[in-house]
Amino acid sequence: MALACLAAEAEQAGDKLAQQGFALLDGSDVDRTAAVAAFDALCVAGGREVGSDDRGSARIAPGAPLIGTLMAQPAVRDLVAETLGPAARPVRAIAFDKTGHRNWFVPWHQDRAIAVKTRDDSAPARNWTVKDGVPHCEAPVSLLEGMLTLRWHLDLIGPADGGLRVLPGSHTKGRLTTEEIAVLAAETPAVELAVSAGTVLAMRPLLVHGSRRRTTRGHRRILHVELASGNPPPPLEWAWA
Repeated sequence: MALACLAAEAEQAGDKLAQQGFALLDGSDVDRTAAVAAFDALCVAGGREVGSDDRGSARIAPGAPLIGTLMAQPAVRDLVAETLGPAARPVRAIAFDKTGHRNWFVPWHQDRAIAVKTRDDSAPARNWTVKDGVPHCEAPVSLLEGMLTLRWHLDLIGPADGGLRVLPGSHTKGRLTTEEIAVLAAETPAVELAVSAGTVLAMRPLLVHGSRRRTTRGHRRILHVELASGNPPPPLEWAWA
């Protein structure tokens, strides 16, 4: 694709990301067979095949080569550079696979947790938890507003496949309570994200989103990568810095 076309695509995606809180990017030029093989190998190498504990997810190191493949896609690279700048880097990554027997419902929510090296109660953070041995906390809104999430879909996902649903524009409303999210969901038409294999969803962490259980068979493999250009509030550090 010509450089002018790539620049225009990144600008359009950037505009939609700013206004709606999400944008879809075409990543179909990547060898899907190789990407799926790398996805499966990553999960096994991480010590647990996706879904072996019926959760359908596995945490992986942000420095994995498959994440580099995602980040090197021209549309992704340009949008990340435009949105977060040259210092952007992956700070957390999760592999998801929602199948017929590993199925779950996700209520409307915002992604507000970050992974850090150690817990420190003096930091301006709250709601501490531990996931797979890694401390997590709810980050300040100012940090979340400067982050970006990429979700690389390795399988075709339609409305019946348990794909993501989003409330457009909700990322501009700051931190929302459960009650506020419920009111917003009742008032805002949801968008069902049906995507082809290879599609990359870029979204802001504060975008309200959720998903239904799937009613079809097969895989719904997604590589979820969270990016930041800055650091957590001191004395916290990213878990994989």
